[in-house]
Amino acid sequence: MVSEFVWRFLMKLTVVCFLSCVLLFTSAGFAQETPMLSADNPDSIYPAAKLGEMFIHMSKITSPFKGNAPAIEILFQSDKFYWEPCTPPEDWGQKDKTFKYFEEFIPGTTIIFNITNRLDDVTYYKTDSVHPYNLPIYNDPAEAEFLKRFVFFKFTATAAKSMSLFRRALNNDLGAIDTHTKLIYAYSMPTDYEKMIGNNYIPQKWMPYELAPNTKDSGLKFYEYDPIGFVSEEADFEFFKVKTNMHFYDWWYDAITVGRTMKTVKAKRFMPVINPKAEEDWSIRDAKRPVRSPYRKQ
Repeated sequence: MVSEFVWRFLMKLTVVCFLSCVLLFTSAGFAQETPMLSADNPDSIYPAAKLGEMFIHMSKITSPFKGNAPAIEILFQSDKFYWEPCTPPEDWGQKDKTFKYFEEFIPGTTIIFNITNRLDDVTYYKTDSVHPYNLPIYNDPAEAEFLKRFVFFKFTATAAKSMSLFRRALNNDLGAIDTHTKLIYAYSMPTDYEKMIGNNYIPQKWMPYELAPNTKDSGLKFYEYDPIGFVSEEADFEFFKVKTNMHFYDWWYDAITVGRTMKTVKAKRFMPVINPKAEEDWSIRDAKRPVRSPYRKQ
């Protein structure tokens, strides 16, 4: 009787051990089948195809007390706008890789009475898969292949068009989107500014980080610096009460508005960073948790 009891107990124990092993190896198998996010995978975070036509677009110019910062979005598709091939604007873009579209105006925020800081005659540009400044370092075959994941943007516009005294032509670089990681990178900075009323500074003479006086000595390529934000599928980021799908980290907003004197503005605005405290996991999607570039080499 005792031996039969022991035998049954051992049989049950064997079954339990067998099932445990099956579950263990099955779980391990599933874990192995779930790939880690790779920056070399164009479908990381969400499929690259969802980015569509990638119309960079300013939906509104925010308060001058906030630096006249535009609320920028990426429209994946549009029935209103169409990219068309164009001759690259001076010193920016490359033949057969540069496109543009036009928008009559961007609404602004009221400054006083019926005067706003709207922009008129806006032309957006994008350059696909090549660096718009045509830098020799990106002619290397490996670098040229790597750059195919990036799309670069800029715009031109007229500010204060209705006021001849304050009317100014704008010619600003925007940023570059990594279609693999959906991270946003800055790739250039102004090397001069024009000071306007209200302590506003208009960026002038943009140069790539690889050549700009403030950054060239680092020897870093633009994509080695920390990204400045990321593009989400939904417009769930609020930029000064405007909903957008382009999420910018706080440090970047600080970088583009820092300074109250020409000396400080020239020295610090649009400066890229390599923050040792940035999150190493680049796939984190939280505007309050800036990440490091997956391409950082140091």
